[in-house]
Amino acid sequence: METKVDEIAERVYRFSTFAPEIAAPAGFTFNQFLIDADEPLLFHCGPRALFAHVSKALSAIMPIERLRWISFGHVEADECG
Repeated sequence: METKVDEIAERVYRFSTFAPEIAAPAGFTFNQFLIDADEPLLFHCGPRALFAHVSKALSAIMPIERLRWISFGHVEADECG
């Protein structure tokens, strides 16, 4: 798996990880969003299996220790793992 990083607005990033094994044959894309503000926020975490991928993507933008807030829209394994 590879996580793509796109800046979709100034200091707002989307992390996208395609998982071909989920919902085969079409696959599934997990998305997280980072708002790189004074108190950075990560919206959606993705499942636990994506931790290394999301952490690496986040650390390419800023030191992970700067992350202040983690949020999600509702409790579901693909969002808050």
